Amino acid sequence: MTDSIIRLTKSEEKIMKMFWKQNGEPLTSSEVVEASPDRNWKASSVHLLLNSLLNKGVIEVRGFKRTAKNYARTFQPSLSKIESTYIILS
Repeated sequence: MTDSIIRLTKSEEKIMKMFWKQNGEPLTSSEVVEASPDRNWKASSVHLLLNSLLNKGVIEVRGFKRTAKNYARTFQPSLSKIESTYIILS
């Protein structure tokens, strides 16, 4: 992660806030959908947002979690809330 300016959309910011509320606990995309405050995001939208956050380097794949018959990737923030605020605002 470089110290360059990172621009997040409002939706990306909401997802990051969800991750920070989990205190480092990795989440699957389904768990992000369930935890979303508005609960109006579709799974496909969350998938796109998570990929965008991955590309920006603010989240990372932590591992995999069994969900029903499949395995889902789990994600967690690459930076703490304080670190990301510094990079986003600097």
